[in-house]
Amino acid sequence: MDKSIKLILEYAAELAKQHVIGKGDCISVKSGEYLYASDKEVSLAELTEADVHKIKLSEAQGEYALHASIYAAKEDVSAVCHCHPKWVEPIAECAVDIPAVTDDMTQIIGMNCKTSKKDAQMIVGNLLSRNSTLVEGDGCVTTGRTLNEAYTCVLVLDKAAHCFVASAVVKKNVLINPLEATLMNVIYKMKYSKKNQENLQSEEGNA
Repeated sequence: MDKSIKLILEYAAELAKQHVIGKGDCISVKSGEYLYASDKEVSLAELTEADVHKIKLSEAQGEYALHASIYAAKEDVSAVCHCHPKWVEPIAECAVDIPAVTDDMTQIIGMNCKTSKKDAQMIVGNLLSRNSTLVEGDGCVTTGRTLNEAYTCVLVLDKAAHCFVASAVVKKNVLINPLEATLMNVIYKMKYSKKNQENLQSEEGNA
């Protein structure tokens, strides 16, 4: 089995195990001039080798064209997850941004997670300065230097969305200072996650 297909199947299973999947999910990895992507018509929980497609980046269409645009705009990105976690979905439907509500959100995602219209240009634009965006009526898109990082972003974003909704109900939303949030994100990327992601890039490349 191709290493990229194997990787997608592994993380599709993990996303399903963590209950952060929904209708229309699609995850992909970039490999040279190609991307390998799951069929969005097939649930990640039921994904098989035959449901992972190899597509030339320059010929990608539809959902895959969005992934190709993200890869073109962010050279350090090697993986994209377009998922529909249960806590993210209602916020995306309402087109509300998620502010910095948890430490791990500020570290991994940044000072906020903006909501994009269902427009590739806007989605890519919101991902230029962060690695996650909600999509109005269509879940969230996360990116990563590795598929592990993009997957982790999905989990952290769903957790942050849960906290945001729950704290809003009791009207006790405590937000992290924007300057502190930015600093935490920069320190995490430059110090704590850099070596880990380098090791994962090596592992995923040799999978």
